[in-house]
Amino acid sequence: MPIAVTGLSMRNRLLLTLVLSLVLVAASALLGLWQTQRMADTTESLYADRLVPLSLLREMARDLGPQGLGGVINPVVGIRTKGSDRDAQRLAEALRRQWQAYLGTRLDTTEDVLAQRLQPQLDSLLGEVVTASQASPDDIRELNRLRLAVMRQVDDLAGFQLSQARLDTERTREATGDAARLGVVLVSVTALLCGLMVWTVWWRYDEERRAGADARERLHRMYQALSQTNQLIVQREAVLALGPSAEQTLFEGLCRICVETGHSRVANVVLQDGSQYVRAASAGDVERWMPGAPPRWTQDSAFGQSSVSTRAILSGSHQVINRPLQDPRVIQPGAPVVPPGVEGLAAFPLRRNGQVIGALSVLAGEPDFFDETVLRLFDEMTDDLSFALDNLTRERERAQALVTAREAGDELRNLMQAMPVHMALTRLPDGAVLAINDAMCRRYGITREEALGRRLVDLGVGLLPSYRQRYYELLQQHMDVVGLPVRANTRDGRVLTSRVYARRVRYHGQDCVIGCSVDLDDTTDGAAALAAVMPKAGTTNTGSGAQSPGESLHADPQS
Repeated sequence: MPIAVTGLSMRNRLLLTLVLSLVLVAASALLGLWQTQRMADTTESLYADRLVPLSLLREMARDLGPQGLGGVINPVVGIRTKGSDRDAQRLAEALRRQWQAYLGTRLDTTEDVLAQRLQPQLDSLLGEVVTASQASPDDIRELNRLRLAVMRQVDDLAGFQLSQARLDTERTREATGDAARLGVVLVSVTALLCGLMVWTVWWRYDEERRAGADARERLHRMYQALSQTNQLIVQREAVLALGPSAEQTLFEGLCRICVETGHSRVANVVLQDGSQYVRAASAGDVERWMPGAPPRWTQDSAFGQSSVSTRAILSGSHQVINRPLQDPRVIQPGAPVVPPGVEGLAAFPLRRNGQVIGALSVLAGEPDFFDETVLRLFDEMTDDLSFALDNLTRERERAQALVTAREAGDELRNLMQAMPVHMALTRLPDGAVLAINDAMCRRYGITREEALGRRLVDLGVGLLPSYRQRYYELLQQHMDVVGLPVRANTRDGRVLTSRVYARRVRYHGQDCVIGCSVDLDDTTDGAAALAAVMPKAGTTNTGSGAQSPGESLHADPQS
């Protein structure tokens, strides 16, 4: 028994422990305040010196990109207007302001060199872009090359800012780590002193602690078993294990948890298979604690009459026997003998989609082990497993539905690809391309990769504005558009004359349009080609021809 500080009374020891605890809290608070101030200073520096310049550079990149000057400087003849000059003037002024604001931030030596190299090119670009409407196509292309060169240098500056921000962050992390280590030393020393005093107080209550140790350990094991059961279920859901062995993994894991956490000598999962009962999973020494127990039995057999698992499955509620060696329900003629050391039996039903499919059987080694607290624990564990089985069923059904939808989409795309006419599937109302065949890509001079998910008009191809407006007006009024004469731009500047055939459809739950175009010198039957792919497009309406009225979808005429 320790006597180092026995001269202090219990009151003084508690007061000393309280003082040391307050010192620990105060030291930790001061350290946290210091670290917080350092982090605030670092964050302010990082914001002013890195994030603000990076934001300005990204704004410049946006204004130089396709949505800014890239949209104003267009090499296609006939769309440059004085209005585009005004847009160019506005963008040029915005770029100058952003550049001046960037130059006003703190620049490193390398960053200053990059900025000086960019300055003359930016001035040249902003000086020439305001008169883009009067320039020739060759001049426009040259101007676009200059714009792209400026964008690359702006990206270089942004990349430099990001690299410097990473360096600043790393230095801050190192400084914070040093402070944290200092704090750990301080806390450890204080905790050691505090622990010494707590230990001198603790031995006076050792007998009382031992008296309550068993109860705490039991409660701990209960929560541990419940926690591990939930982890087992979460892990199965995290890896999306939907194979035929998923249930077996859950059953084996539940049995293992019951044995490893000390709640049972043996745990079994019994499943009902028609008129028979099968031991599907086990954990523990089955041969020792269940001698002579068959792997499969019927209700009328001697083992079936004495089995708590059978009764739990038939009744749909848990069955408990706390003293099996004295219970006549277990001692049946011809049934296996319960060996000494098995002090309790219990079984808890397992359900799937509301129906009892089996039971968890538990053999305990402590007398009167299954009290109300333990029964609630096992009921909750089996309820969690039943919920996991229901989720597994739903996930399998959802996965099968996704596979079916994916196969249908692939079949539609393959069928469109095989068609000789130009075909595309677009979404209403934004006009984004969901599927397009090679014939359409070759016609406009684009690739499938750049078209998918984007509007054709954003790629500079597709119907001319007046024809596009008329096309969507017809789609708002009718289910079908048949043989509409249109003119369309290609990427190389050609203007094609063709006829358009289209139909509104429902595809993967979205309002879409599937259509094809046939050049006037082509003899392909566009309506027949469109009808060939309709069964795979998921149509929900059966109207045909431009005379069939339909619901207005308010399509975006710019798409």
